[in-house]
Order: sequence, then C-alpha cells, then structure tokens
Amino acid sequence: MKFDTNAPYKVPAEYEPKNKNFEPKTKPTSVIMIILGGIIVCTITVAAIIGIIIGANMAYKAIRDTIEHTDTHLEEDVNKV
Repeated sequence: MKFDTNAPYKVPAEYEPKNKNFEPKTKPTSVIMIILGGIIVCTITVAAIIGIIIGANMAYKAIRDTIEHTDTHLEEDVNKV
C-alpha cells in the first residue's frame, strides 16, 4: 500500500459538517444573562473593594483609639504615684 504524502488530507464524508455555512447565533435571553452576569460581577467587585477600604479605615481608627486610650491611662497611673 502506497501513500501519497504530498496530497492534501481529505476528510471522510461522514465527518464533514452538514451545513458548511452555519454560524451559531446567541439567543436574546443568553445575551441578557451574559450582561446581567457581568453587572453582578462588577457590583460584587466594587462592593468588596469599598468594604475592604471601609473595614481597613475602621480597624485603623479602632487601633488608634485603643493606643490613645492606653496612653492616657498610663499617664494617669504615673501621675497618681
């Protein structure tokens, strides 16, 4: 059996597409779901970023107030002695 290696490959007829000019189309409901999904993801991302900023600010204030509160107690203890 001899093979011609210079000949282009011929796909068997059973594997060729039935409709060669077919272009898949996205349904309108799928487009709406994709857009809504994008909006939801963006909203969650923005909310997470804002939450991180607010949480870090609150943590900073709590730590600062704790340090200031501790410093005033130490000064009062020293003045009592």
